[in-house]
Amino acid sequence: MRRRTVTSALALAVPALLLGAPALAEPSAAWTPERTRELAGRLPDLRSRRTAAGARMAALVAAEGRVSASGLARAIDGGQYACGPTRMRDYITESTKDWTAEDFDLMDQLGLLDWPTYHALLFAPDGPQTYGIDGEYGKELTKTFRRLQGFWDVDGSDILLAAMHGSIFADTEALVPMVTLVFEISEADAREIIAAVQEYLAQPKFDGGRHPLFTFNAFAYSDRDAGPDEALGVPDKIIMGDGILQCMENLGLGDVAPRGILAHEYGHQVQYRLGLFAEHAGTPEATRETELEADALAGYYLSHPRGERLRAQRVDAFIRTDYEVGDCSFASNGHHGTPNQRAATGTWAEELADAKGAKGHVLTAREVSDAFRAELPEILTPDA
Repeated sequence: MRRRTVTSALALAVPALLLGAPALAEPSAAWTPERTRELAGRLPDLRSRRTAAGARMAALVAAEGRVSASGLARAIDGGQYACGPTRMRDYITESTKDWTAEDFDLMDQLGLLDWPTYHALLFAPDGPQTYGIDGEYGKELTKTFRRLQGFWDVDGSDILLAAMHGSIFADTEALVPMVTLVFEISEADAREIIAAVQEYLAQPKFDGGRHPLFTFNAFAYSDRDAGPDEALGVPDKIIMGDGILQCMENLGLGDVAPRGILAHEYGHQVQYRLGLFAEHAGTPEATRETELEADALAGYYLSHPRGERLRAQRVDAFIRTDYEVGDCSFASNGHHGTPNQRAATGTWAEELADAKGAKGHVLTAREVSDAFRAELPEILTPDA
């Protein structure tokens, strides 16, 4: 994940979780599919009203990763690869089983699943950050972030670590500047839309926007290789969403996955600094290469004695985390690699970190990148 692979120069807002914002209002009556359709009919289709910044962020969220030119020739034949549902996909399916087609249509119309990402990208951090629904990952992620800054040979002192919470839906005052900026509507219209959204999300199945799917992401963003019309004017940033952390905890990977996900996103920031996103090819093959390389950088850090020094059992959990976030979207520009390819990359990175003579020496980020790219054809060998 880069953004996880999207994603500040405006008035900042402290996340609602820190302010103790009130819960969303209860729906005035039992919500029905008819009410959802009625709501969709009276609200504008915000997709067509995105500003340049809004369109840029939407594209970044969709792609979830930058690309490099060296992967362009590696076309994928999906029939040659073993690829199927993972436990993470099952978790998403189960957690949204009560969502209707009308729900997904309305969320698409409003871009609703991306609102927490947009807010975190444009406005966070402002004030203390908490990570996880109850702040349970705060110390772990903060410590890991500092270690990553000292581990790699590239300067990451200007990178910000930000949290993404679904509770932002409860904070009207925080959402207004985001909605007006991204969709270029008046403050009055923004407040009307936000109020309707809050009533809609008060349905138990959405938990006021705290459902994991609203923050099911981790994301790295930099303006470093953006063109003059693409830059968002925000600092280099890594965003950690509550939803993805909640899922990994549910899958029994909560002791390793947060560090692994953060190390992957930090790997993207390393790639920015090495110029590995110089060309925005936007193909499935190139994005896959970039994502697997971030896995390699993360795995090397997590396994190395001067990094996290994970023991064998926890390394296995990290490799399982890689496997769970793999995908079978061979034709998508956001393709991150199959579960097997991501797990194979994690295994390769562990072996590199544990190689003879490596214990007291840390390879440069460029050296790890070069070694990974030499190994990539083997990782991509068809396995079906």
